[in-house]
Amino acid sequence: MSMSELEAKIGAESSVDLVKVAQALHWFDHDAFDNQVKWILKKPHGVFAAWCYTNLKIDDEFDHVFHKFYA
Repeated sequence: MSMSELEAKIGAESSVDLVKVAQALHWFDHDAFDNQVKWILKKPHGVFAAWCYTNLKIDDEFDHVFHKFYA
């Protein structure tokens, strides 16, 4: 989805309180999705929440933070 489609279908920049994903994050283009989430979430307190049945592995920085809360 392009940024113009995102704005037309979801809302303007910094307009969403919560973005949540259940059981689907592994299918996403992570770079594009990350940029879209950063753009649409309210600043500075928008929340991104994701969950799955197994431990998700994204990259070292993400994994380090995730495992602090998962344990």
